[in-house]
Amino acid sequence: MSDTATEGAARPDRLPGASAPADASVLAGIWAEVLGVGHVGPDDDFFSLGGDSLLAVQVIGAANERGLRLTLLDLFKNPTPRGACAGAAPAGAAEEEGPGDALLSAADQALVPESAEAVHPATRLQLGLIYESLLSGGDLYMDAVSRTVTLPLDVPVLRQAVDRLARRHPVLRSRFDLTTFSEAVQVVERDVTVPLDVDGSVGDEATAAERYEKTMQELLTPFDPERAPLWRVHAAAAGDSAFRLSYSFHHAALDGWSESVLGSELIRTYAALLRGEPLELPEPAPAEEYVRLERAALRDEASPRYFASLDTGTGAVLPERGDGSGDPYRKTSAVIPAADAERIHRLGAEWGLPVKSLLLAANCTAQAALAEGTSVTVGLTVSGRPERVGSEVTLGLFLNTLPLRLDVAGVSWHTAARRAFEAENALLAHRRFPDAEVRALLGGTPFTTVFNYVHFHARDRLLDTGLVTADEDLRDRSSFPVRVEVINDPRGRGHVLEVTADEAKYGEGTAEKLLRYVLSALRLMAAGPEEPALAGLQTA
Repeated sequence: MSDTATEGAARPDRLPGASAPADASVLAGIWAEVLGVGHVGPDDDFFSLGGDSLLAVQVIGAANERGLRLTLLDLFKNPTPRGACAGAAPAGAAEEEGPGDALLSAADQALVPESAEAVHPATRLQLGLIYESLLSGGDLYMDAVSRTVTLPLDVPVLRQAVDRLARRHPVLRSRFDLTTFSEAVQVVERDVTVPLDVDGSVGDEATAAERYEKTMQELLTPFDPERAPLWRVHAAAAGDSAFRLSYSFHHAALDGWSESVLGSELIRTYAALLRGEPLELPEPAPAEEYVRLERAALRDEASPRYFASLDTGTGAVLPERGDGSGDPYRKTSAVIPAADAERIHRLGAEWGLPVKSLLLAANCTAQAALAEGTSVTVGLTVSGRPERVGSEVTLGLFLNTLPLRLDVAGVSWHTAARRAFEAENALLAHRRFPDAEVRALLGGTPFTTVFNYVHFHARDRLLDTGLVTADEDLRDRSSFPVRVEVINDPRGRGHVLEVTADEAKYGEGTAEKLLRYVLSALRLMAAGPEEPALAGLQTA
């Protein structure tokens, strides 16, 4: 069974001195492969074809391998093969920082323990999560996920699959060292035994539910970030032909996309080992590349100027009406009606906009209406994954949450969505500038609510295999007081809207009220895209 390997269909290489039309043809072929569509023309729109930011990372990595020097900004600003190639950097343009540059000083290299396979600096993003987690007593940034696997439970085989994944991905053997070196570092140990607990008993439904809840609570026991590994696994039999696979992890080690890749690879590896079949997995890119990218972002003088210019303090905020007695992690969810979701996707394709922009506009308009204002500043969760082949299967933390200001006064839903897209485009150039630096620059967190849109393609592909059921239990806690998340789950429940609110601060019912407002905004956008956005929502 091979742990590495696989490329898709062969792509035409770019010839030295190739013309822009030839480049566009190469890029169109890459889009067709990554997006899974039959044909892409030179003027077809990336977003109309179903593209998103994570698929864009794959496109850019493959394009760079073919000699096309594209960036995420090139693709978002010019989302056609012809346009992206026309706006791309010239071939041979230098990287911001070479992959061979030393990340540790000579003095720090001398401190690397013999047990370590590698040591590199921790990112500011990781340190921020570790700091807030430690302040909370380990309560924050602990994530747990559970899925039902439609295969019999074979504990030795599961042990083998867990060990194989730990060998494949360095972060699964990692810990943080906050004091030994001149700076905080991530230490990749050579040999780590991942905790694997098993419950082989099968009882009645009530007993099983009680045991399951106890398991999830135990999985969420805080990690010591200075001890490896930062994930643990549990399996519980669910009859002769299925079992419940659950695991937890520290969010400083894995982001949501990484978790979806981990879950998919773990279950597929288990199935292949159980059946005695080979499994080929693409080679992940080095996770430490993000350290270089973040350092380059910190050196960029344009980022502080950009965030200082946002005028984030003038946006409306949700009123704080809580008396301290509500649930600080009140979570509510609803499935966006299928007709509304389908219409939103069609509008995005017609307008040449990512679906995320329409959802972001609906969220911002809902919050403006609730706060009785016309503009809002929200925290937008963005990905800073390196734009290279294999990055989409690299496990680690690559997410950042940065301020985005949107004015929805007197505009239609169409214009609000266009403004959301333009605001995110402006933010993308600074997506790797650490949120902690933004807070320091602006004297605090410039937003109270966070918006995130996710579509985990690895989960889609896993569901297509039939190795898991569509049910999924994901539990997480962050330091943000209000979070709005839209989960695109086409193989499962559809489009799920989740709102989490600190009702001790904002008052009981805040989560449900914001959920209703966002659902109303999406319904109104779907029904009348050229109608006034904010005014229509206020009178709905």
